[in-house]
Amino acid sequence: MYPPTKTQSNFAALVMAIALLSSEFAQSVELHKTGCVTRAGSIEEKTQLENGIRGQVKFLYEGEVLSSIAHKINTYKIPALSLAVIKHGEIEWADIYQNAHFPLRHPLDCTSLFQAASLSKPVTFMAAVRMQAAGKIDLDKNIQDYLKSFVLPAGKQTAKNPVTLRNIFSHTSGITPGGYQGYAKDLALPSDISILKGSIGVNSSAIAVITPPNQTLAYSGGAYTLAELALQDIHNTDFAMLMKTWILDPAGMKHSEFTQPLPVARFNRAAQGYTSAGDVVAGGWRNYPEQAAAGLWSTSIDMATFLTEIYKGYHGKSALFSQSDIRSLISHTRDGHAYGFLLNRTDDDVVITHYGGNTGYNTGMTISLTSGNGLVYLINSDNGWELGRDLFLSASHIYQWKTFKQTDVERKPVDKAVLKKLQGKYKWNNQDEFTVRFDEKSHFISLRFPGGTEYNLTPIVGANLAFIHANTGTAVTFLIENGVPSFHLYGGMALKQN
Repeated sequence: MYPPTKTQSNFAALVMAIALLSSEFAQSVELHKTGCVTRAGSIEEKTQLENGIRGQVKFLYEGEVLSSIAHKINTYKIPALSLAVIKHGEIEWADIYQNAHFPLRHPLDCTSLFQAASLSKPVTFMAAVRMQAAGKIDLDKNIQDYLKSFVLPAGKQTAKNPVTLRNIFSHTSGITPGGYQGYAKDLALPSDISILKGSIGVNSSAIAVITPPNQTLAYSGGAYTLAELALQDIHNTDFAMLMKTWILDPAGMKHSEFTQPLPVARFNRAAQGYTSAGDVVAGGWRNYPEQAAAGLWSTSIDMATFLTEIYKGYHGKSALFSQSDIRSLISHTRDGHAYGFLLNRTDDDVVITHYGGNTGYNTGMTISLTSGNGLVYLINSDNGWELGRDLFLSASHIYQWKTFKQTDVERKPVDKAVLKKLQGKYKWNNQDEFTVRFDEKSHFISLRFPGGTEYNLTPIVGANLAFIHANTGTAVTFLIENGVPSFHLYGGMALKQN
């Protein structure tokens, strides 16, 4: 190839200059998106995250293929992502990402509302923490003493070991576990009492105290609805107004609200939810009268603001939460959870994380109480959990977090004949049936779950016959004893059937 002429060089320089100007223009447009945040000096790391999305598994001695947020929202069939990154206790930047392949009803921006789903729970709990600090409630009092219009059915609770607001918020009340599925927009919403009783027209079961309080950790949406009713009875105020007064306004969550259904005047601010198939949820979204458990509408910036206030409280610098309240929160742990938060301690680092999922929405938030680094994502799709995981992993790499690390493994060649012996049907924990299939073309095996989900497994270096699912990091270890294969998964064992 001949060297370029002067004319060609000038043309190339012009093209490069135009591209640079276009990039700067696009960046300037991005900086002026309604409600978004971009602090000075954040652009480089923001660009790294937007174009450096990593997967759960990293294969050693191999080049790592990175992806972009734009590519991932297309791959995972996600219409929109609202994202906020926290650094040293301040919102470093926030942005909105939209998938051009989805016909959104209207353009979204950083003030657009997403269903926060179960992120509603910690917001409700922290409002109660403020009420306790103000002497308005006693978290350890028998909840029946607060209920004016509902009698909790007799169950495993006793006068000496009652259901309380504290064990409700820590998911140790003993009340029936489970979540909520919401109601179509054209349906009348049941009252809290109807929900608690499981009345006609309610799509969830009546609550019951099925295990002694304070004995077992069991995630319970129903318990949160009981707390919702009690807080309203105590203050003689509707729940949305209670939350506005005690947490949303004081924390500066100016776009958020617990009102159910969402006021018609705010419909044009709401991001419609989408199914895993990519279809709009009927009516755009479902309504959740179970406000404390799942009814919050919010933005990633508002949720990040909420997290930073907890961080400030941990360091004794919050006007909302005392240092003793936050230190008490993380000391009240059960099986790695603290009042619904996942609690992770790595060296001197203390990290709280919470996830959520309503029909058509996936959400997640995390912050290190030590460093003040964290992230919030709100996604309007049932497919969102994979992208949420990737965002945590990628942010951890770029911002040097101590948590959310990739799984490092090394591939290992396994003889085709050995792999073929593994195929067949397996009984896992003597109950669920899994299927292992061998593909003649790829020479890979796959694991099919009872619900139909199928994971392609990659053989890796490890004890016995070790495999991993590259996307989720799910580890599967096979054994062959006396010619009969078995495998270990999620702490259980599956035996091949004849």
